[in-house]
Amino acid sequence: MDLEFDDFSYYSTRLLLADVLDDVYVEMAKTQSAKSRFMFTRDLLRKHNMLDSSLDTDKFFEYEHPTVSESYRQRGNEFFKAKMYDEAVDMYTKSLKSCKPTTECNALAVANRSAAHFRMGKYDLCLKGLRVVMWANYPSKLAYKLYERAGNAERKLGLIESAKESYAECLTRLDEADMSAENKLKFRAAVEIAATECDQLLTYQKRTMKTPPVEQLVGGRNENIPALSAFVELKMSENMGRGVYATRDINPGDVVAIDEPYISVPFQDDSEVCNYNGCLKFDFALFRCPKCVMVYYCNKDCMNKDYEDGHHLVCPIICFIKSTPGISKINELALKWFLKDYLKMGPKKYCSIVDNFSESKTDPITRGFNEIGQYKSDNFLTAYSLDCSENKMPTHVLIFFNCIAVDILHYLTLSGFKIPERYMGSVGASLVRILTVLDSNARKLSINNPYISHQELTFILAFTLYPTISLFNHSCDGNIKRSGVITDRIRVIKAVQPIPKGTQLCCNYGIMFKEDDKELRQRVSNDRFDFNCYCDPCIKNWPTLKFIPNRLSTLNILNPKMADTVSSECEKFVKFKMSVKPEDLCQHLNYLYSFIKLLYTNVKRPFALYEDCLEMIGDAHIINKFL
Repeated sequence: MDLEFDDFSYYSTRLLLADVLDDVYVEMAKTQSAKSRFMFTRDLLRKHNMLDSSLDTDKFFEYEHPTVSESYRQRGNEFFKAKMYDEAVDMYTKSLKSCKPTTECNALAVANRSAAHFRMGKYDLCLKGLRVVMWANYPSKLAYKLYERAGNAERKLGLIESAKESYAECLTRLDEADMSAENKLKFRAAVEIAATECDQLLTYQKRTMKTPPVEQLVGGRNENIPALSAFVELKMSENMGRGVYATRDINPGDVVAIDEPYISVPFQDDSEVCNYNGCLKFDFALFRCPKCVMVYYCNKDCMNKDYEDGHHLVCPIICFIKSTPGISKINELALKWFLKDYLKMGPKKYCSIVDNFSESKTDPITRGFNEIGQYKSDNFLTAYSLDCSENKMPTHVLIFFNCIAVDILHYLTLSGFKIPERYMGSVGASLVRILTVLDSNARKLSINNPYISHQELTFILAFTLYPTISLFNHSCDGNIKRSGVITDRIRVIKAVQPIPKGTQLCCNYGIMFKEDDKELRQRVSNDRFDFNCYCDPCIKNWPTLKFIPNRLSTLNILNPKMADTVSSECEKFVKFKMSVKPEDLCQHLNYLYSFIKLLYTNVKRPFALYEDCLEMIGDAHIINKFL
């Protein structure tokens, strides 16, 4: 995941200072269940005053007096009138940083700065500021100005549908404007003309718009695991446990999985990604939550749905969750997951489900399947039952995760959220499991960024849990890889190498044989992911890229009768590789697929041209999101 635990020793250091750490290890080792471990940890942190007594958010922020903010804004207004827009922007920025984000003075500063950005032709920055302030504490009698300016900026950026919506909202807000009836009439007429022009532009856009093809799973949907291809099955292996295997030959480019996240959270705090789990829309200008001002939404519908899933309970404690030791994004994701299902089920049903799971002994191959034998990514138990290392953790790590769970639930109760005491053990134990499942299975979701050049292929969209994709094991030479997406949140997995019948389908967890030697790869897979890798590069100790053969010889030709054909095609590929531009790779995928199939059958690996072709296929899948 390329994420590090923050302040891993936080709890143990404080217990050490209290001279009880050794005793804690002994007592924790004696606990018989996940519930008893959590309750022991909760009593421990309470006893040693390691829990916050109140939700004092002022300790996270420092603001100057409101009059200072107003002074900066007035100076910005003077620069604006003098058409000194750079200086105006600087003053408005100082103004908004001098007051709390939820105040009117902050909203005025952001709105004024957006006006300066518009005059400077920086329409993207103008729109970004406007959408942040639209749901804020901005004077209602001036709100029509925000929406008119937003419509104008959106037209400049080619966002015609959004511009039309902004103009419509502007006309609605115009009733609250403090202006004469005559001026209001003139203003309304101008906005209506702009809206009509938007209708004309939209008609043209719809005529010229290309509809992306819909991805299809090769062979159709799997009967038991709908997010997987019908050409695969789950099987157990001695070394790797449960894995996905091909039941027929699978070719490069075949779609083997189309999965949706069970739970997700935008990867960056100052985000361009909608916070609602069912959306994850990527946009450079989103609307900010008016309560916590720390998450963003693409519209009010997404905000309301996210509030129903529990975000209204997160608002007052989000600063504390972000400052809790561990991996901040895992902590946020765990809280989001817990609230979504706890609120939907209610405490009695939720605790019954998690208690039954902890007491059951399900066959490993059918773990996560529902009562009718289906493994579905939108099912709570499917996600909850994913492999995790909770039962294999050393005591000090168990203490760490239990302490995080205690902290998270303590912040919830401080905010007024009620969890009946009789359910606290079950709830706490479930949150610890959720944290460990996410630690083992959550991954970064990257997409092709439409706003940057092809040299920077991807944008990290979110931190996500895909239950079906989590079924794929790791290989240092993955034969499947993330490809273009149908929408921003749906992840498509395609074969990048030939996969003969009976072969396991494996993705790469970020450990590649080309880059690191076997010793380092084994250490990372064991320390970070708690498994030993048994892929071909590890078993056969393949060399890293610098030592991989790049010429054909009698040592690596598998079929001597094909030697001349393979040699000729290799020469063609070398010329192709030197002439093709990265952004054009997607136009040559059929050629790349045919070349890698030729090498797969006739050349012993590792072979440099095979690895080059494999990398080009992977890049082509990422570059074009409509593959």
